[in-house]
Amino acid sequence: MGTLLQRLFGGQRARKTAITCYLRENGPIAYELDLFTSAPRDRADAMMSSPLAWAWKSGSREWTELTRISLSAFLADVPAGVRLVAAVEELPMHVNDAVVAEWIRKFSRLQPGPMAAFISVTPERQLLFVQQQAADAVNELLANWGIDKGSAERKSYARLGPAGLEAIAEHL
Repeated sequence: MGTLLQRLFGGQRARKTAITCYLRENGPIAYELDLFTSAPRDRADAMMSSPLAWAWKSGSREWTELTRISLSAFLADVPAGVRLVAAVEELPMHVNDAVVAEWIRKFSRLQPGPMAAFISVTPERQLLFVQQQAADAVNELLANWGIDKGSAERKSYARLGPAGLEAIAEHL
C-alpha cells in the first residue's frame, strides 16, 4: 500500500524488481535472483521439502546430496559459491561432473532426463535454470519461495555469456 501511495503522490520511485529472467526461443531459461543471501536456510528447507532430489558441489566439496544431515555443510559452502542440480527422481549412487554435464546437455536440448533445475551461485550472482515449461515440482518450489515469475525483468539469454548453462557444463 505504501508503494502505491508513493507512486500516486510522487514520493520515491518504485523499486525495480529483484528478479531478472533470461529468455530464449528454445531451451531452458534462467532467473537471476537472491536465492541464498537473505534466507538460505528457509530456501534450503523448501528445496528439501519438495519432491525433487538435490545435490551440490562447491570449490572444496564434490557432489553431495542435500539432506538434513548435510544442510550445515551446504550452508557453509554457499557464500563461496555452489552448483546445485535437482532431479525429478532419486539421485544415482555416484553423482559426478560427467553425470551432471550429461544431464545438462539433455536438459539444454529438451531431451528427456532426470534434471529438473540447476542453480549456480557465485559471489557475484545467483542463477536458477529451469525449462520454459517447468515441471510441476519446480513451479511449486518457486511458489513456496515466493517467486513471482510474472514480475521478472526480461533480458536475452545470450546476455548470460559464460554464465549460461551450456558454458557451465563445459567447465564441470
